[in-house]
Amino acid sequence: MLDFAIFAVTFLLALVAAVLYLYPAFRQAAGIPGITPTEEKDGNLPDIVNSGSLHEFLVNLHERYGPVASFWFGRRLVVSLGTVDALKQHINPNKTSDPFETILKSLLRYQPVGGNMSENHTRKKLCERGVANCLHSNFTLLLKFSEELLEKWLSYPESQHVPLCQHMLGFAMKSVTQMVMGSTFEDDQQVIHFQKNHGTVWAEIGKGFLDGSLDKSTTRKKQYEDALMQLESILKKIIQEQKGKNFSQNTFIDTLIQGNLNNQQVM
Repeated sequence: MLDFAIFAVTFLLALVAAVLYLYPAFRQAAGIPGITPTEEKDGNLPDIVNSGSLHEFLVNLHERYGPVASFWFGRRLVVSLGTVDALKQHINPNKTSDPFETILKSLLRYQPVGGNMSENHTRKKLCERGVANCLHSNFTLLLKFSEELLEKWLSYPESQHVPLCQHMLGFAMKSVTQMVMGSTFEDDQQVIHFQKNHGTVWAEIGKGFLDGSLDKSTTRKKQYEDALMQLESILKKIIQEQKGKNFSQNTFIDTLIQGNLNNQQVM
């Protein structure tokens, strides 16, 4: 009888411990403040959807819990670093992937190219060098676009409303497309077309995927697939065109091509 009582108590304690471990609400990052999961399976995904975007959710999270905060992305506990100083203290230069990157690759139909940790680290360093090179080589271009936008604003009457968000989004898209992909986007119509498709894809990644509504709408699903296909098409075309040039502008894609990456790796 005593043996059975010991067994029963031990079993009960083990059962309670298992429930506490398996249910996300009871699992916290040690010493890291953060939000508890809204749902057992989805974690804080409903909170992200209700915030309007992942960015807005993270802004609110860090305002509430500080520069280092945790939340639940599905069943995975995620620690978010909200300042540059926090990032410098915790960054791991050898880490090559994260759950968000994995999700994005899946949504964008990215096909893994393989490679061991050393190769992935080398590729990561190549991308970092590409960003540094294109910013250094095209900084005057960035200044030119800034001056053009400033001149446009100064031409407005003081009482005229300035659609700041729209203008800054256009400025960012025009700057990034030319610095990353080159002279193809000197044509404003190409920038507008790219921005439209990019907006369609990113809107669905930020909301349609998280709340499951994308798969429930045939029309939205087709718009998403068409926009993604057009983005892939223009990228493939630019890669082929850049391979036949002398890399005088030194764009981000130029650095990747010079690093002997194949088209799929550049994509």
